[in-house]
Amino acid sequence: IINPVRVTNFTQIFRNTWAISDSIRTTMMIAGDTNVAESRQDCAAFHAADIEKAIFFSQKYTGTLNSKPIRTMDGLVNQVSINASGNVTTAGATTNYTQLEAALDVCFNTVTDPKVANERVLFTGGAGKRVINNIGRLNGTYQIVDGQTSYGLQFSTFKTARGTFRMIEHPLFNSNPSWSKMAVAVDLSTFRLAYLGDRKTQNKEFNMPEAGDMDVVDNGIDAVGGTLTTELTCVVKNPPANAIIYNLTAAAAG
Repeated sequence: IINPVRVTNFTQIFRNTWAISDSIRTTMMIAGDTNVAESRQDCAAFHAADIEKAIFFSQKYTGTLNSKPIRTMDGLVNQVSINASGNVTTAGATTNYTQLEAALDVCFNTVTDPKVANERVLFTGGAGKRVINNIGRLNGTYQIVDGQTSYGLQFSTFKTARGTFRMIEHPLFNSNPSWSKMAVAVDLSTFRLAYLGDRKTQNKEFNMPEAGDMDVVDNGIDAVGGTLTTELTCVVKNPPANAIIYNLTAAAAG
């Protein structure tokens, strides 16, 4: 018997804008793309980073900001913390293989897609990846031989008794010291993004003649620019199939 639990979430609006004066638009660049192209690329990068950061770390909230309504969604970390609190572990001063396996083992107790029942992606920061890599090094034997021109061990995958974890060092995790020590095991089959209606990323530009057309003309503004807008929410169908480890600090044998 399956007893479904209803989990609700808010949609969140993401908006990033770029603009440059028309004088800068017409100025020749010494190297690289045009000023317009670089501004567009920067805006797109910030937009993508804001969405991806919220997917992991956002917390559900509704209120006002500057007298205007604002709402944020629950990201993956908060959904697992609320709906599967037993899947959240805070590591001690050191972590060995036995402790790592115990922290991650719970995510295999429920299965969403039998095709990937025993495989998870493990997103982590630089500090977390170093600890997990060193756990492997400390629990094995490594021998340097004469004539060797390189040395060291670098693991991208590790296995436990019940499953396989494929590690990805996520750049966003390294933007915060606490996130850098985190590891988030994700069952990708449980996770998706849901857009509100047709609110997938929309690009609205002004004073930009392209293909002989003017999208929007802002009278009196001697500038060009644009705005990217997306409205979506994070859907996690089976939070217990995911796991979180905080504070990976140092590795130990065992």
